Amino acid sequence: MAERAAGQPAPAGGAAAGQRTVLVVDLDGELLVPLRAVEEVLLCLGLWEYEERQGPAADVEPLRLPAPLADRVALDAVQRLLTALAPTQSLGAGRGRLFAPDGCYEHAPLTALTMPAADIDLLSATAAALGHPALDADIAEVVDAHAGQLGDTYRWAGRAGLVSLLARLAGLLDLAATYDTRLLIARLRARPPGTDCTLSEAEEAAYARTADRMNRMWALGSGIDRYLY
Repeated sequence: MAERAAGQPAPAGGAAAGQRTVLVVDLDGELLVPLRAVEEVLLCLGLWEYEERQGPAADVEPLRLPAPLADRVALDAVQRLLTALAPTQSLGAGRGRLFAPDGCYEHAPLTALTMPAADIDLLSATAAALGHPALDADIAEVVDAHAGQLGDTYRWAGRAGLVSLLARLAGLLDLAATYDTRLLIARLRARPPGTDCTLSEAEEAAYARTADRMNRMWALGSGIDRYLY
């Protein structure tokens, strides 16, 4: 087995097979908005699917949901993601702050979170299914109706907006592991819960590069501040 270079962190892990450890930025709940919207969509579709199976109308074409929307597969994955991500948002100072090396400013908090890789893949597949050009018109209408709740947070709403956010969130959670992310995960896991953390110069540089990658994925180049103060 090849040895790591001196000073290089061990692979982020400890994650069991089928699990991924990712860095999640605290955006004060912004990441949860599209998940809650799509949860409502999937709950409606699940009820619709259930009712049609219980009493199908003889003169109406039965509802056929595409994978992974059918059989609550996407709904279960979204609810697991909501449960996992909710504790990473709106942390406040009580969960420990992240400072630059000189202590002059505070970074947006990061959480090292381990979750099933399959749920990230299902989120991406859900976005693809909901955004498919051939999506049933009745299903698309349900998506548009619930995507309207994005209006208070985002400049646009509707199916295209929700699908875009879901795909970008899946990409954020699927951000490729690098030396930088492994370094930050190792540091975050080493600090006692609820304590402040001052980054080293190497960790500061790793944070800056990682924040830039997150910006490009989630905010298309803007919107995730590196610094709080």
